[in-house]
This record gives sequence, C-alpha cells and structure tokens, in this order.
Amino acid sequence: MMSEWRLRYAFPALSRMPTTVPWYLAAAVGREPSAARRLTEQFLVRRFEQVFPSATAIERRQWARTHLSMLAREMMDASALHRLGRSGGPEIDVQGWEHVDTLIRRKQGFILVLNHYDRLLTSALALALRGLSLNTLTMPVLGNPGLTAVQRDFLVRKVKSFSEIARGEWRTTDQGMRPVYASLKAGQAWGILADAWAPEFTRLRSHPFLGGQLHLPTGIERMAESAGVPMLHAVTYSDGATRLRVEVETLPDNARLAIDSVIRRLERDVRSRPWAWWHWGQWEQMWTPSSAEAI
Repeated sequence: MMSEWRLRYAFPALSRMPTTVPWYLAAAVGREPSAARRLTEQFLVRRFEQVFPSATAIERRQWARTHLSMLAREMMDASALHRLGRSGGPEIDVQGWEHVDTLIRRKQGFILVLNHYDRLLTSALALALRGLSLNTLTMPVLGNPGLTAVQRDFLVRKVKSFSEIARGEWRTTDQGMRPVYASLKAGQAWGILADAWAPEFTRLRSHPFLGGQLHLPTGIERMAESAGVPMLHAVTYSDGATRLRVEVETLPDNARLAIDSVIRRLERDVRSRPWAWWHWGQWEQMWTPSSAEAI
C-alpha cells in the first residue's frame, strides 16, 4: 500500500520544488517505505521469472526496480499535474494528435481507451493540453473499503485536478452510465481504462496474452456499441524520468475488434517493457494459462 506519510507530506513538498528535479528524487523517495519496496521487488522478480523464464536474473531485477521507479514518478505526476508538458515539468511528445483533432472537428463523441501501462495520466493529460476536453470514468473511490482516508483524499485530488485541466466531468462506475451514454452521443469524449479489473467483475471476455488468456471486462466495447461512437487508443512510453512519449492510434469500427487490437498492442508493449505494466500483483486473478500449459 502507498505510504500515507508520502501522500500527505513528501510528494506535495516535492511538487513545489522548481525544475524537473522532483521527478528524479521521486524514485529515491519511493511510493512505499524501503522495507516494503524490498519485498515488492522480490515479489516482482519471482513474477517475472514465472512469466518470462528466458530473461536473465539481472534483467528481472532491473525490471522490478524500474517498475518501482515508474510508480513513484507517476505519484509525482499526480502531485504536480499542472507542470506536466509545461515549462519546468516533464516533456511530452505526442504522435497521432491528428486522429483526435479529426474527431473534435467533426464534433464526434468517442472513447479514449487507456491501460494501466507506464505513467498512467500522461497520455490523457497531453491530449487535454492540446485542446481535447476529456471526461473521466473510473472505479469508485469514496466508497472503496480498501482505501484509507488519506489515500481516498489523494486520489480525489488527483482526479479532480486532472478534470480541471481536461475541462471534463468525473464519474465513477457506481453512479450509473446513462449520463455517459448521453454525453458520448452529444459529441463528448471519455477516457476509460480497458484493463481495469476487480474481483466482483462478472461480464468478462478472454484475450490471448503472454501464452495464456487475460480476462477483462467488456464494458467499453458495450458502451461504444450502444452509443454508436468510435474509439481511439493512447499509450505512454517513458524515455526517461522527464521525457515522455504518447502515441495515439485509430481502432477498427467494430467495438469488439477494437478492444482486441488494444489488448494485442498491450501484449506487445508488456513483452517489450515488462516493468511498465501495473497489474503484476493481480496476475493470478486476471490471467489463466492455456490448456496445454495447465497440464
């Protein structure tokens, strides 16, 4: 779990420091206390050994440490959202903005599909800075029993700060989807995570992924079909602590095929940069081996 001391004091203090120094210091401060980080690193090394048996011990250890640094820098991002992509903050290069701009000019509503990959907020924020008004749909925060009061406050500030920059609305999945459908049909855009996962999810679909099957909710594809809107996919790649690259791609008109395409790219990205995916702790709940591997 995230350290409450870091949420309440350390990262807010770092966010007030000038230049990009805070993003380098964030990795040293860490998202968790040092003892917890050592345990997480050991867990990740074992997980990478399970999923990527051909990788060397040195590679697995480096992936684990890079993963922890990435999460700490994402927390730094969340604490200083107003500085991302601007003077004194991390640089963001965007490729594929023209796909977003085309839909904006048409006044066409659409879903921006994201995944828990790399610096989570960067792609949506970078597009908002270029003119996209983006609404956000997330899992419940205030009613989440797995969060402490400090963690809930941090997440609420994070999403509200993003919504102010993106000039959009924030809704959670427990609030009802009718306003979201109406908004999409009226020409607005919504950012939604394709690989969001919780034990209570029941409407799942399986995708080939790293030699087995990744089981993910079907909500986005059902929403796109019902609202009759297209989808775009955005991915962030860290080229350094303060150098970020965002790639936006179009997706097939068929919603099911569109999500298939998103998960195929996620698989390629995870193979290329295993450290950048957030969900290794939920691997055994989200993924099952193929029948041949299970024997």
